[in-house]
Amino acid sequence: MKRHLFMLGLLFAVPAFAGSTPTPTPQDASQGARRPPPFERKSPVQVLIDHRQDLALTDAQASSLEKIQAALDVKNAPVKQSLEALRPPAPPDRAPQGTPSAQDQARHEQARGLFEQLRANTVAAYQEAEQVLTDAQKTQARTLLQAERGSHGPGHGGRGGPPRGE
Repeated sequence: MKRHLFMLGLLFAVPAFAGSTPTPTPQDASQGARRPPPFERKSPVQVLIDHRQDLALTDAQASSLEKIQAALDVKNAPVKQSLEALRPPAPPDRAPQGTPSAQDQARHEQARGLFEQLRANTVAAYQEAEQVLTDAQKTQARTLLQAERGSHGPGHGGRGGPPRGE
């Protein structure tokens, strides 16, 4: 009897386990299992466009938001290219390496400035997008964006700490 229960448990466990293991896609193989850069997260304006029905956007509002997003994409494209050029060719090994070289520190500072530029561009685009929305839509949009930010995992910068302000 116990053996039958054990076999029955295995029967249900194996498909559940198989479904939970990630299978590499051809895209993963072609990218050399390299993770996407952190600046590829959706902009707040794109989140608003994606939630067009939830926000009950009019055609004119959606068109305005799409123009704002297109302008943001154009403005951020050279900054993203510069950031991509600064990425190391392979993930750094996790062994402690002592103090970083002057070149590494300069690259880090340059990347920091570029990320700040991306953030400033995104904030300006969102402020422009909010001008298109009604007060009720603004409130709902802020709630949506808060939920979207929370879905990206814990902490600041993905380091596992608590989110800012907590």
